[in-house]
Amino acid sequence: MKFYRDIFEASLNRVLPENDKKRFFQAFYTTFIHISPETEQHFSRHAGEEGRQLIYKCFFAMLAVDGVLFVPDFLERTAREQSDEGLRLPPRLFAFWRESMLRTVRAHDPLCDEEVLTAWAMAIAPGLEYLRRQAELHYRAGGE
Repeated sequence: MKFYRDIFEASLNRVLPENDKKRFFQAFYTTFIHISPETEQHFSRHAGEEGRQLIYKCFFAMLAVDGVLFVPDFLERTAREQSDEGLRLPPRLFAFWRESMLRTVRAHDPLCDEEVLTAWAMAIAPGLEYLRRQAELHYRAGGE
């Protein structure tokens, strides 16, 4: 029996060393912004340090969402808020978030293989699905 949580956590420790947690995130963010013309267009309107910081915080908060269906308060507020305090991503961009995350893991984890990518996909799925679903319910295109 494989324990994908263990595989994920080992990979997470490799890509997010204690002394440099921002390098991996910055690579993810750059990949996410440039993964498609749609994301480039969205982020050209919502660029800036505040937006990047919000995605940084959501990135780590969504890792806390797991099979027990626990969602941190910060993530819930951010996912639902449609002002400058909220994430404000259209639902369709969350597939790009997933793809960007897996590409970044592949590029930054020296031990990355299909099992590692499967573990990451499983680990981020609950949080990403939560964010996507909240975007379906609360996203307003006029805020774009």
